Amino acid sequence: MIDLQANLLKPFFKVYSDIAFDEGASAAGIAVSVYFLLDRTLTSVKAAAQISQLAGGASFVPVRNEAIGNILAVPEGARRYGAVRKNREIMLPRLSVDALNLIDDPQFSFSGFVARNGEGYPLELKIELFQFLETIYNQRRVDEAGGPVTL
Repeated sequence: MIDLQANLLKPFFKVYSDIAFDEGASAAGIAVSVYFLLDRTLTSVKAAAQISQLAGGASFVPVRNEAIGNILAVPEGARRYGAVRKNREIMLPRLSVDALNLIDDPQFSFSGFVARNGEGYPLELKIELFQFLETIYNQRRVDEAGGPVTL
């Protein structure tokens, strides 16, 4: 997992290309996926298009967050997004302020929440968080290499 600031995307993918990372990974039987977090700007969609090309043979997966906004509601954004090479996409559902505050707590973990079946949390938050997890889970796929289910 590599998380890059916007200003580091092009330099990173230049190195990625120069060392033929995707070809080397493929030869070693390793599937590479690039997840790109979109925001609600045209600049973000333009960057997604560039990065999808720079990623070479890697699977490209744009991630849209309903809490940030929907670039698809802007006609030019929808047109540009439609032209982006993508193997699939992920949509993160919007969460309430109470749910966001809960998951921001350093003591909270989704694995612990699920292991305890949400026990100890208010019913409304329990339902909301399980619906959030279910929505994300239902977007899973077997990767292109036939490996385990991934997000």
